[in-house]
Amino acid sequence: MSPDFDSIESAQDYMYVLAETILDAMKDLKSQHEEALRDGADRKAQALALAMYKLKTLGCYVHKSRRTLNDLRTIRRLIFNERLTVEQVVATL
Repeated sequence: MSPDFDSIESAQDYMYVLAETILDAMKDLKSQHEEALRDGADRKAQALALAMYKLKTLGCYVHKSRRTLNDLRTIRRLIFNERLTVEQVVATL
């Protein structure tokens, strides 16, 4: 199933889920890494450390992408004058 990016907001939602998944994976890898160190499995520990590094790098890219999407959403709102007035907000309640 591929994500549906029909709006900036849907892309932001996807990036949020991706960031959460990366954090979960990093937690899992950290515990596996600690276990490998305790068991003396040096090669496995090195591989897990590399995987954690790569996930951390991916996490940085995701964070930057989320900020960029937020900037794009703000720019779109400025271009199309999409900011809601107080009256419009109250009317939606």
